Amino acid sequence: MTTKPVPHQNPYGERITLELAKEIAEAGEAFATKQGWNATIAICDDGGHPVLLHRMSNGQFGSVELTLAKAYGATAFRRPTGLFHDDLSAGKFNTFWHLRQEAAIPLEGGYPIIVGGRVIGGIGVSGVGAAGLADGDSQVAVAALEVVKGK
Repeated sequence: MTTKPVPHQNPYGERITLELAKEIAEAGEAFATKQGWNATIAICDDGGHPVLLHRMSNGQFGSVELTLAKAYGATAFRRPTGLFHDDLSAGKFNTFWHLRQEAAIPLEGGYPIIVGGRVIGGIGVSGVGAAGLADGDSQVAVAALEVVKGK
């Protein structure tokens, strides 16, 4: 019998350090600045607790709670929050499970931070999508996560 691996089952690992969280946020800010965007970036640890909140100058304060929710959701479910958005758009976000799970935030811009195959935290980005770019928050998050490649 052949079994398929269950997606998004990376085990949790060592908790992210403040130093690494700062590096990731700085990389995200550098990318956003280069694009002329204002973003708010949150980094949480492997338990979903905030480690760093970085709101760029002139970033909207409404993004603060969204970044925290995206970072938490990506860590809690070990997958990008954009997948929940895709489920909602496809009409799959219709079960009691989806309705009950606040952490299953259906907005793009949240990603687990994976180092050595283990989830050490999550990143949430908000504020760019509000400027009319459907995937702008994700662009910033993905650019920021370049920091952890090879670690």
